[in-house]
Amino acid sequence: MKTSTTSAVLPCAPAAFWSSFLDESYLRALYVDELESRTFDVLELGDASRRLRIGPKLKLPAPLAKLIGESFVYEEHSTLHRASGEWTWRMVQPAKLDSKSKPRKDAVTMRGTGRIEPAGPDQCRRTDTWSIEAKVFGLGGLLEATIHKELQSGRDKEYAFLGRWLEQHSDAS
Repeated sequence: MKTSTTSAVLPCAPAAFWSSFLDESYLRALYVDELESRTFDVLELGDASRRLRIGPKLKLPAPLAKLIGESFVYEEHSTLHRASGEWTWRMVQPAKLDSKSKPRKDAVTMRGTGRIEPAGPDQCRRTDTWSIEAKVFGLGGLLEATIHKELQSGRDKEYAFLGRWLEQHSDAS
């Protein structure tokens, strides 16, 4: 199992962060435009929870590409605990996969938390912690390391994107 923590100071107050984070247009711009996901669907979106179906663009070593396939899709199920400012999420295999998918139930388990705390005027600190466990004989470590690298890259892009998004949409508030 691989675990990791990242942290960044973001250019907004916690309320502005959560407002964007739970906004469908922000999510679509982030996943489709910024992260270049192959597929993206909002299955459920509330003021304290969301379920997304994502077909990420992955850069995989050849053995993993063959194992996972190009049509890999997952669902993110997540909940906001407003009192603590903590977001919890887990990756689940979709109940219905398309015929091209290579379902590998429980081959990879991912879950994590994101905590938002005030960090000064119009700033907040986002701290993300996640764990990845790959149960694939002979390739588990490589799969965990690759997913970790992809998650880290995605977080870095997301942190930068949020600043641009807020700047572009500050007049719309």
